[in-house]
Amino acid sequence: MGIIGKHFGQPSYFLGSNLVDLRVTVQGGHLTADFKSPDRGFKGNSRISPFFIAPWWKEAPGENQDEIINVLRGDFFCLPFGGNDEEYEGRKYPVHGETANSCWDFISLKEEEKTRELVLQMKLEGMKGRVEKHITLAKDEPVVYSLHRIIGFSGRVPIGHHPTLKLPETVGIGIIDMTRPLEGFTTPSPVEKPSNRGYSRIAPGRKIRHMRSVPCMDGSHIDMTRYPQSFGYEDIVLFVNDSGKDFVFTSLSVPSEGYLYFQLKNPRVLRETLLWMSNGGRHYPPWNGRVRAVLGMEEITAFYHYGIKPSIESNALTENSYPTSVELLEDRPFDVKLVMGAVSIGEDFTGVTDIVRKNDSEIIIIGRGGERIEVRCKVDFLSD
Repeated sequence: MGIIGKHFGQPSYFLGSNLVDLRVTVQGGHLTADFKSPDRGFKGNSRISPFFIAPWWKEAPGENQDEIINVLRGDFFCLPFGGNDEEYEGRKYPVHGETANSCWDFISLKEEEKTRELVLQMKLEGMKGRVEKHITLAKDEPVVYSLHRIIGFSGRVPIGHHPTLKLPETVGIGIIDMTRPLEGFTTPSPVEKPSNRGYSRIAPGRKIRHMRSVPCMDGSHIDMTRYPQSFGYEDIVLFVNDSGKDFVFTSLSVPSEGYLYFQLKNPRVLRETLLWMSNGGRHYPPWNGRVRAVLGMEEITAFYHYGIKPSIESNALTENSYPTSVELLEDRPFDVKLVMGAVSIGEDFTGVTDIVRKNDSEIIIIGRGGERIEVRCKVDFLSD
């Protein structure tokens, strides 16, 4: 396999191991991966591809459309995170920043006996400094190690990872679990408005007291532990992570498809988990109602999806002492790390209660039914 090729219309860097094959687009650095099972453990399949790829990948790009939308797929690093609709200090940033829109330059491919590391770099226009992207795979480990090193910047900025998954279009087929959060909130205002040909269902401005009973604008409630729900709507909720934990997890189990996808992060770097439920609620181009059963499991330090200005200024989260931006120092590199992985499960699997460190090379995924799935994964990668 060459280092670069085309994947769903986009020139992409390729990297592989015995358990993972991944691609990173040159434009925007969007990562997708196939997780492999030597014994066809994914319900008789040898591999699964949990990540979303926008259905317009082979269509002509829309006019005046940020590159992120043209490329849209998988996971990408956001600096600054969010829509960035408002200017900040005289500058208008693209949606989720240049790191999710501009081209990543190849630096190196490091191959050792048990690991392969792809290193890319981006120098951001109009901002002093650069960002390095390090993507590492290890033999016999069904995980992707992602590290973004921010070098030479100073000041406050919201940051985030944007893993986006595609599920079958069956109500409640996926099970969402996470480390118990400190608090959860709906968005301050509806994500979409009918006047803009978009529709949301979840009631704005509410505290989420139980994930199984999130209030909707019509007085009903939905179970946020199962997805997809509410076809025809676009919604977002946010959970504040416990920064006292060594690491926290977010997971999506799809028992009928035989897999469990999980993410691990350091909650002192990425302090919130934002769930973006894109389920046919956008009827404007290029969405046109065709993005359904798509789930963003976004690991962030930001004020929802609003961008740099609302995240830097005082807001409803910072007023409760929940940070929505990070402080960058010009003379001190800042690392943002995420682990993404997938393992096989049975059709009777009912969800994850916890993911814990077993030792320096393994974790244990603990299921609600008493399952203990041991996974080769170096969780110490996430340490401060």
